[in-house]
Amino acid sequence: MKNIQGIYRKGQREYQRGYYQNARNSFQQAMQLTNEITNKNMGSIRQEFQYDLNLSISMTYCCQRDSTQAIQYCDQANDIAYQMSDKIRIARCHHQYAEIKIMQNVFNKAKLDLEKSLELISQTVGDDNINAADIYRSMAKIYLYRMELPQAKEMFDKSLKIRQRVLGDKDFKIAEIYHDIGDWYSSERMFNDALAMYEKSLKILLITVGKKSLSVAKIYCSIGWIYGYYLRRCYDARDMCEKALKLELDIVGENSIEVAHTYYCMAYAYHKEHDVNHCHLLCMKAIKIHLNLQTRCYLSIANAYILFGHCYHDQENYVITRKMYEKALRIKCNLFGEANLSTAEIYDYLALNEAYNLDYLNSMTMANKAMKVRQDIVDKNSKYIAYSQMTLCECYRLATCTWQARQVYERAFKILQEIDGDNTNTLDIADLHSAFGHVYNHQFNLSDDMDCMTKCIDIYKKIVGENNIKVAEDIRFMADSYYRGRQYDEAIDYYQKALNITMHLKEDTNLIRFNVYSKLTEIYVKQNRSIDAISACEKCLHYHLLVYGEISEYRACLYDRLEKLYKETNNHNLADKTKILAKNVRRGLRRCHRGKEILLDESEEGARFAILFSDETTKEVKEILGAKCWAPKNVLSVI
Repeated sequence: MKNIQGIYRKGQREYQRGYYQNARNSFQQAMQLTNEITNKNMGSIRQEFQYDLNLSISMTYCCQRDSTQAIQYCDQANDIAYQMSDKIRIARCHHQYAEIKIMQNVFNKAKLDLEKSLELISQTVGDDNINAADIYRSMAKIYLYRMELPQAKEMFDKSLKIRQRVLGDKDFKIAEIYHDIGDWYSSERMFNDALAMYEKSLKILLITVGKKSLSVAKIYCSIGWIYGYYLRRCYDARDMCEKALKLELDIVGENSIEVAHTYYCMAYAYHKEHDVNHCHLLCMKAIKIHLNLQTRCYLSIANAYILFGHCYHDQENYVITRKMYEKALRIKCNLFGEANLSTAEIYDYLALNEAYNLDYLNSMTMANKAMKVRQDIVDKNSKYIAYSQMTLCECYRLATCTWQARQVYERAFKILQEIDGDNTNTLDIADLHSAFGHVYNHQFNLSDDMDCMTKCIDIYKKIVGENNIKVAEDIRFMADSYYRGRQYDEAIDYYQKALNITMHLKEDTNLIRFNVYSKLTEIYVKQNRSIDAISACEKCLHYHLLVYGEISEYRACLYDRLEKLYKETNNHNLADKTKILAKNVRRGLRRCHRGKEILLDESEEGARFAILFSDETTKEVKEILGAKCWAPKNVLSVI
């Protein structure tokens, strides 16, 4: 029996480290030895071992998203539990069935299983024990997935309190719950608290399971998400995700939910850098993994659609953007219903997309839908109501309804002030200052615009530091405002400040530099500073190539401008060469159109989407992404 116990404990250690196949091998070896026990006096012990091993094997399959095998072994454990008339073991089986349903994104049925499990546990030993703590944690995860955040926090706190009392502060299960609470803080945009919980979890994990474990990789990925999504420390975000990815590939391999999630987090970091190509590629990798898994995580696929939508929005392809958001919305409505904070967020995205597409009526409809969903769920003074008001403010601004935008802005600011109290240095407040700055910008009120943007930048500097891509972007926006106000010297000064920040950043700042040098070229031309204009235009061409590639009409226009500047400085040799370059670009554009290297079914709306797919791309990938266009193999080398 000691031999069986030793093998079982080895399997448990491997399971905690994330080596599910190794763990299962140990459990199956122990199962084989258990089945060989013939001593009738050890019949009850044999049953207990068979139950524990079947349940443990089910857990390994669940973690690998193999629902068929997970259910099969859980059924076997459940049969043994009923034979033993052991209510606690029956309750644990119900808990495992719930975990399988959570993995399948069937949250309502999972909750019913958890309630049944908790009822059995409470009837037998009360609700203040480890089994109850595990159930509370699973319930909390469901609430977190559904964005029912107050209920999630209550369940996490219950679970943590019991686990700390029973297990102390240095147990693997304590690290688990710290990570979960960190995710809760992340959902509440309380990133400092989230990072603190991740660090606490990481310290315990390094002691209990060591550096090379899946739980450590997940912590790295979660920290990377905070760095990329909230703090715009995109290089640090990618660095943490790469550390996570290296561990995950070694432990669970490419075709795993963990690797897919890390690809998604890395994609978001690239999105925040406006690197559309890398973002698309990683998103596609994540989706293909989900499609290859036996049990798909449709929630993750929905989140990938949202990220695709963000990318197409940045490219001003609003039709495809809407399609991506609508696909995500359908999935989340199927999973959670329409009355959910996740669906409200997608309505916000749709509202902004329609506003940028100049469909202001539909934009307001979507924004009001988001507001109504949130009003039905949360208190009227909740920060989520303020988020809806921020969306409305932006929609009004884009529709040039600046008076309404200011009114909505003031209501949102009042809510956030009441929530944050004296602490006005939060990213939400900073984003509100930025939004109001944009309103003043539309009114050509340069003074108040600069005041709002300065407040926004000061808050970001305090939170994320001066050398941050978000700070550089906002300073460039201030420079654009000075440019529109024809205050060219001030504009040059702020453009130079933005460039100085980009020099200290490890992130890809080519888009910022391209925009800066594009505007500097225009300013120097207006000021008749031809030499400076040539220098700026040459740099603009360099960064345009890095961001957009060789073939584009704008690049041809830049060559036209440079040719004119060379002629003004009597540099006719370079002017002639530049004229040839402009012709070559336009010839390349004409060849693309004549040869129809990108063919569309109806219109140009699918052009950028086409480049995602090659002939080798599976039909299933094309269907789930809804691609209606195609392109020949030689054009498509992304995947």
